[in-house]
Amino acid sequence: MKILVYKWDIFPYNDIINELKKQGHSMDVLAFPVKNHIQDSAFEKKLAEYLENGSYNAVFSVNYFTVISNTCHKYGIPYISWTCDAPLAGMRNPSIYNTVNTIYVFDYKEYEYFKNAGASTVKYLPLAGAPERTASLLTQNGICINNRKYSYDISFVGNLYDKNRYDEMVNALPPYLCGYMDATVEAQLNISGGNIINIMLTDDIMENASKYMDLKQGGKNLEELKLYFATSVLSYKAAAIMRRQALNALSRVADMHLFTTSSTDGLFKTIVHPPVKYHSEMPLVFAASKINLNMTTPNIEDGIPLRVFDILSAGGFLMTDYRPGLEKLFDIGKDLVVYDGINDLANKAHYYLNHDKERELISASGFDKLQKLHTYKHRIQAMFSL
Repeated sequence: MKILVYKWDIFPYNDIINELKKQGHSMDVLAFPVKNHIQDSAFEKKLAEYLENGSYNAVFSVNYFTVISNTCHKYGIPYISWTCDAPLAGMRNPSIYNTVNTIYVFDYKEYEYFKNAGASTVKYLPLAGAPERTASLLTQNGICINNRKYSYDISFVGNLYDKNRYDEMVNALPPYLCGYMDATVEAQLNISGGNIINIMLTDDIMENASKYMDLKQGGKNLEELKLYFATSVLSYKAAAIMRRQALNALSRVADMHLFTTSSTDGLFKTIVHPPVKYHSEMPLVFAASKINLNMTTPNIEDGIPLRVFDILSAGGFLMTDYRPGLEKLFDIGKDLVVYDGINDLANKAHYYLNHDKERELISASGFDKLQKLHTYKHRIQAMFSL
């Protein structure tokens, strides 16, 4: 196939493009900035120039863009997209029904939502890992997946969401709404592997909140307003609290290493490192850590984030919070370890730090499972076998 790839600044693109080449596809890459995902005349003009002159079999992007879908629909060219964010607000648009679309989502709950809405264009496809690229990097740095020297007891690479929209907005709310939002976040912290925020944000609450904050930018209706507040505001506030609690608990168990750009105020004994580069440094951390953490943000309800696949690609031992999607792809307890709340996380970390053989058998099994079933090779074959 000849594919036009729309590329923007997000991690999976290099692995996707390399795999497309390996599988014999030819392609051009369009990197023109999209200023408005819905309608952008400058981008539409640039995309149209490619479509009129390129004889493409398909257009591809990571995440879904209405402006691409509508332009492809005009020219009758298939548009394939693969989301790595959930829920993706840009998909709450009638353009998803365009018949040229094939939209792959990694969160099964999102797939069910669109299926129930009659969108046959939306399909379920998990994210993936790049074990070949990672193995090459480790070899270049003298690291063998099956015989490693560990530099870190427990590691977490990621954002602490110290700058979140809730903290920016909270002073605009009256006390009763502040109390309700705080209670919603607290309730979410007590739910392991689930999401209660959507249930707590009733129409009445959102109507009242909209009176005190400028949330109706872009003409958002009540459903869009609720989605925005649940995903972009309260979900990240809950994640900010949860991640600090987890790091503080683990720092009492062993040396807890954090690689981040975030403010680390309020952390107890955590050993803080500068952020690491995704392709060239992050896999080295995963391979050199006895335990690697994944902490999923609440807005991802039934999907496996990219970080899980990144850790397993490096042969790292993974401890993650629960999502139903894990059971679809991996054997819990054999390929990776799931924790249920902060106390369970601390207890299991202590156990696996003191049981090297069990820990290393699990990391080896997780790497083997990912290599056999969950690489970019498998996902590209699924997407471009149309």
